[in-house]
Amino acid sequence: MPSSRQRPRTKRFGSTGVWGGVGQALVALACARAVQPAGPIGEISAFGSGGQAAAPVPANPSTLPEPQQDLAARFGNRPPLETIRGRATYYSDALTGNPTASGEPYDPRAFTAAHRTLPFGTVVRVRSIADGRTVYVRINDRGPFGDRRRVIDLSRAAAESLDILREGVAEVVVEVLERSER
Repeated sequence: MPSSRQRPRTKRFGSTGVWGGVGQALVALACARAVQPAGPIGEISAFGSGGQAAAPVPANPSTLPEPQQDLAARFGNRPPLETIRGRATYYSDALTGNPTASGEPYDPRAFTAAHRTLPFGTVVRVRSIADGRTVYVRINDRGPFGDRRRVIDLSRAAAESLDILREGVAEVVVEVLERSER
């Protein structure tokens, strides 16, 4: 008989029985989905994986939205100054009109983004790892905050171009093309 200071023994989830098998299956599934093929998330490098220079992503300006065509023509074949791999998310439409860290009001139709450290005005190319879709954005805000695997927050227009609205998050490669001095 347990003393007044000891808890009575109870079965715990994940230790035995049906729930143990379910718990183990969920852990195995989560681990299998967390495996990344080309380096850790949040990896920052001046080169692509394997120490080789990252190949520029050719952009066909005619397949991009009109505001993107000028940036694609200007930066399409430029090799990146820096490459950052991680997760991209996007801003809520509820923030429309609110000032960003740069002082500009947030416009969900503009191709802008937030990054923790890149100077405001920096132009980056964001490429989805899943399907290769590419978007060019200008940094005008700070973030994302919280999860360190998240490396960039995109405007709604940029998120639509990468087709990440439904999932809300995507594995991406962020390539710094032109640093601003701001």
